[in-house]
Amino acid sequence: MVLIVGGAAQGKLDFAREKLGVTAWSDGVLGPESCVRSLHRALRDLPDPREALAAWLREHPEGVLICDEVGCGVTPLDRGEREWRELVGRICCELAERAQAVYRVRCGLGVRLK
Repeated sequence: MVLIVGGAAQGKLDFAREKLGVTAWSDGVLGPESCVRSLHRALRDLPDPREALAAWLREHPEGVLICDEVGCGVTPLDRGEREWRELVGRICCELAERAQAVYRVRCGLGVRLK
């Protein structure tokens, strides 16, 4: 599995397409494709996001996960928003541990972190 992180609109999908050969993706959902764009949105409404992601990873062990960095900036006043940001951050840490490669994309340039 490959994890790609970075800010919004920084070229993460273009990087995945050009450097990793991604040709199809699900957008904001854990779909049948072997790439998920906007993982942070996919995790938002799932009753058990870790289990759903684990099931997706069993189906797509060589998959590509693309996630916006949502923990930067002003801390939301809404408790649910804070909990969601915390969940996304924790899950990305867990994914980074398991991933064969982790990239951070900024201004369209990918830097391999792992």
